[in-house]
Amino acid sequence: MKVGIITDTHDHHKNVLKAVEIFNEKGVKYILHAGDFVSPFTAKAFGDVKDAKFIGVFGNCDGERKMLKSVIEEFGGEIHEKLYAGFIEKKKVLMTHKPDKIEAEISGGKYDLIIYGHTHKPDIRRVENTLVVNPGEATDWITGESHLVVLELGDMSYEHVAL
Repeated sequence: MKVGIITDTHDHHKNVLKAVEIFNEKGVKYILHAGDFVSPFTAKAFGDVKDAKFIGVFGNCDGERKMLKSVIEEFGGEIHEKLYAGFIEKKKVLMTHKPDKIEAEISGGKYDLIIYGHTHKPDIRRVENTLVVNPGEATDWITGESHLVVLELGDMSYEHVAL
């Protein structure tokens, strides 16, 4: 099963539309967004990914939280305040925006997948049985690059995709 991972979209509607196109082409069944949508109009586009469940967390730049939540719930997605901790196809997942305190969770080894954003820098690594993913920003405003990750949940292989 394929999972699309994205973060720090910061209202970059053009790149979000590219991400939606990639997620549809790759046939992702889950989209995990690690925060910083900024406003609802961009988040709404994720509802166009066919047959995919959307799960997100708020980031530090998300100001219109009530409206973001409403838009995301309208297309069947869910958004969590600071972190998401749950199971996706028998894999234990932790997702947050800021990387504060994740090193303890990584070294604790109780999660199969840990996702975060905020830094705008890609960080994809394995620590024992945990895959850590920060795809980097999905905008090119800060680093000049924009990325997402498509993860094959079965074997935890991934593709780091430029937008």
